[in-house]
Amino acid sequence: MIHTNIQQNIWELPAGTVIRVRHDWYDHVGLLGDHLIVGERSVLAFSAKEQGFVEQAFHAFAQGRQVRVDGYPGSLPPAIVMHRARLKRGQAYSWVNFNCEHFVHYAHGLPMESPQLRQWAFLGSVVGLLVFAVRA
Repeated sequence: MIHTNIQQNIWELPAGTVIRVRHDWYDHVGLLGDHLIVGERSVLAFSAKEQGFVEQAFHAFAQGRQVRVDGYPGSLPPAIVMHRARLKRGQAYSWVNFNCEHFVHYAHGLPMESPQLRQWAFLGSVVGLLVFAVRA
């Protein structure tokens, strides 16, 4: 993973490259875009705060946090990834059914999954089993 606090070298990465920022107890992911917004590279994301699709300037996505570059997970061309991402404009955000991780997987034509959601579900199951075991 590449770590960056600024837009340094992000234009060398293809549109559709997955980036992430840490927000307290979860990571928010998005896609590097294919044009400028207020002089910065755009980021396409699916946000709970925005209740769905948002195309924003890099700094708005980063919110002063360190941005990590995850890479380009699929084999679709960048133009197709951008098109598929923009097709989600107007779809409602759902933490369980369609969150930022589902969004980047969908855009890349990959199976829609949310590794963080799966991890939280697993932890919830473990906690539930522990509570049950303590009460038994």
